[in-house]
Amino acid sequence: MKAPTQKTAKPATDLVALARTGTDLDALEAGLAEAGGQIEVATRDRDAAEASYRENLLDATPAELEQIQVTKARAVVDLDRAEALTAALTRRIASVRDDRERDARRAQHADAVAKCDAIRQRLPAEYRRHALALRGLLRDLAEAEVAREQAEPLQADFGPIPPVENELRGLRSIPEQIIERTEIDLWVIDGRAEPMSADKQDDVQAKPGSNKGVYYTKNAGSHVGTGHPFHCTRRRFTRIRYHEAVREPWNSGSLLRLVNLPAFYAFGDDFVTSEQVRSAATALDHLSRELVERPEDQRPVQERFELVTAPLGDGRSGARVSPPLRSVA
Repeated sequence: MKAPTQKTAKPATDLVALARTGTDLDALEAGLAEAGGQIEVATRDRDAAEASYRENLLDATPAELEQIQVTKARAVVDLDRAEALTAALTRRIASVRDDRERDARRAQHADAVAKCDAIRQRLPAEYRRHALALRGLLRDLAEAEVAREQAEPLQADFGPIPPVENELRGLRSIPEQIIERTEIDLWVIDGRAEPMSADKQDDVQAKPGSNKGVYYTKNAGSHVGTGHPFHCTRRRFTRIRYHEAVREPWNSGSLLRLVNLPAFYAFGDDFVTSEQVRSAATALDHLSRELVERPEDQRPVQERFELVTAPLGDGRSGARVSPPLRSVA
């Protein structure tokens, strides 16, 4: 006769207590995993007892069959208890999660109440004080701008008056900055004013004892100039390396047009900001950003060529040069 497998121990009392009062989600989930293991063991014990009972019906004595039935009954009880424990732990986990989510919502609500209560105490007095101060500042700005506009016909005789907000917005023009001036001799195709590009300067075939030369275009797939000839003359240029001037356009969105700060009183007009539509979320996003200084000048270095003299005289070879004829960083 085959003996049934040994059943596992009954569920521990601490797992039962955890299923009833536990609040630690990690412990509850670990207990749920252990209860699931108990279900697997109890199921195997019950199935083994049933198989043993059928196999030994003809050979075992009545007493032995009764013992197998007792083992089977004990396995069924263990299985039922493990399933009940699993269900209790599952309900407890769901309850703890619900409580935590509710606590989080309650905390969010309490935080909103606290913030609103804090600013509610400050807003009536502080807003009115600051709004009136800004209102006075903007009134003086408007007076200055009216005077500037009225004096606009006089600026041609007495000098320009830039808008006041240029200083606030940083809209100041930056003049061109010369870095280096050098004189160099470059080949120029006859009839043109600009020198040939740097990659073609060395391809010009100079005539001995002369400032004249010929440049042959290159056929497709050939590195030798054998195409149409261009007659060239070596001329002297001033190569100027510089930072370009920056002239930023004036932003017509003046503070006087975009900001209205009336007094703060019951039934008064609503105040508006510099955006036509702004929600509390977008306002918070704008106001939470740190104000940063204007970045340093990052203008790229440019270069240009200005003709200095007429064509070089015969017998003058000039300096050989292959400078970049484009902007460089």
